[in-house]
Amino acid sequence: MTFPFQRLPALKPAAAVLPPAAVERIASSKAAVLERIRPTPAEIERIGKVTRRVSRAVTEALRDQAIVIDYIEPQGSTGLKQTQLAGDSDVDLFIGLNPATIDAYKDSAKKQVKERLKALFTSTIKEVLVPALSGTLNPQAITFSYAEHPYLTIVVDSVKFDIVFCLNLTSKYIEREDIVTAMDRTPLHSKFVRDMLTAAQKDDVRLLKAFLKAHHVYGDKAAPGPMGFIGYGVEILIHFFGNLENLAVNFGGLPSRPVDVFGRDAAELRNVKRFANDYLIIIDPTDRNRNVGSSTDERCFRHAHHEIRAFLDHPGPEHFDMSPIPSTANDDPRLVAVVFHNEKQVHYTIVRDKLYRLGNLARKELEAEPSGDARFGKLAFSVLLSKDESQAALAFHAERPSIPSTYRLLGPAIHADKARVKAYLAKHTDARLDDKGCYYTEKKRNLTAFTDGLAKFVKSHLDIKGVTPLKNMKGGIDVSTNPEPEIGRQAISALKDMVLPYLPPG
Repeated sequence: MTFPFQRLPALKPAAAVLPPAAVERIASSKAAVLERIRPTPAEIERIGKVTRRVSRAVTEALRDQAIVIDYIEPQGSTGLKQTQLAGDSDVDLFIGLNPATIDAYKDSAKKQVKERLKALFTSTIKEVLVPALSGTLNPQAITFSYAEHPYLTIVVDSVKFDIVFCLNLTSKYIEREDIVTAMDRTPLHSKFVRDMLTAAQKDDVRLLKAFLKAHHVYGDKAAPGPMGFIGYGVEILIHFFGNLENLAVNFGGLPSRPVDVFGRDAAELRNVKRFANDYLIIIDPTDRNRNVGSSTDERCFRHAHHEIRAFLDHPGPEHFDMSPIPSTANDDPRLVAVVFHNEKQVHYTIVRDKLYRLGNLARKELEAEPSGDARFGKLAFSVLLSKDESQAALAFHAERPSIPSTYRLLGPAIHADKARVKAYLAKHTDARLDDKGCYYTEKKRNLTAFTDGLAKFVKSHLDIKGVTPLKNMKGGIDVSTNPEPEIGRQAISALKDMVLPYLPPG
């Protein structure tokens, strides 16, 4: 059996790179790990049975509605794909509407079409599905939710369903016209994985997911960066390389060698404006104009690459073991964290993205003085959300956690334009000359401790609904080297072990 990557001479199969003993150890590790991460037939049947029951209830609830439904079916890893891990029981149940649904809006701008569909989906969920399913399914929980798209979350017999509307569009339509709703590609992805991956490859998808989760670089709660590898990206990688081993030995080259089943090389793809700044390019096999890898953060890739190299050096099932990020005490004054309480008034991805924005703004302000002179030196940060999303932490590493109370503000050199030097000295009567022949003045700093600077910045710039920083004994924002909440120490640990080792020097 041949795989798409074999068309590229620079990429080699694992068997041609690894010694036979390593190949054998990898095979035995995979077999051992699959025993515990592959769902049992009984588990799959149980989820399938509940899914069929919910599908029938949704079909009945929408029977008399003035919308044309092409299908109601489960998508994603627990649906058509069947690439889920043992214990994963969340189901994405899609309601695929006939494309004729938008005929009435065909003369409207795309933004107006989306707004009208959003209103249609919202009213159908709130006025039809919520009352109908509450009565017929007796759910443990039922919630209207909204991220990019309105959807209904319902828990039935301990299985969580996200019930989502989309339009039943073809790949050709999307390539020509683009998607209409945010969810329109998902069914095409599900069918691709169902039809194009073998049972063995789906097991390798499970293994890669488990590996990336074990090292906290999977999904939208990744530790090193805002987004790790996503499920569909993992599936594309296994399809392209054929198996986990082939991917592992070629993993380090992904930033320079795009994954594209359409056969385009790096130069051609990097010349496409929408891909030009993406760290990874993993082209969607159902849409040649979409990069599935665009959301994967460089920091997540670098940590994943480090761990994959460790696995190849010493193969063993322990590399797939999932454990929490360590929350050990920190004694390095350069590492600190702020912990936030989250009332969950907005979606957790909004909290995550705004905390990353806050971190970036803080870094810009605290690294240097307004004049450009060094302040707290080079800064790095990470954001971490707790599993239940009730807390979040922003951790920082400051090159210089404590700085002098004054700094030098440089002026012109002694041999600069005479008029400029004269004007400078007239304005700065206290100016002095340094040993390089440049004039300077001493400026007083208001803050000399990084902890105080970060606390002040967070206080003045935090603007996330329902998110508040934890306070210290004095009533100020607590910026601590050893936060009492576990999530704070975990954020410091993630920054120390998963981000800092891979930053470029300087």
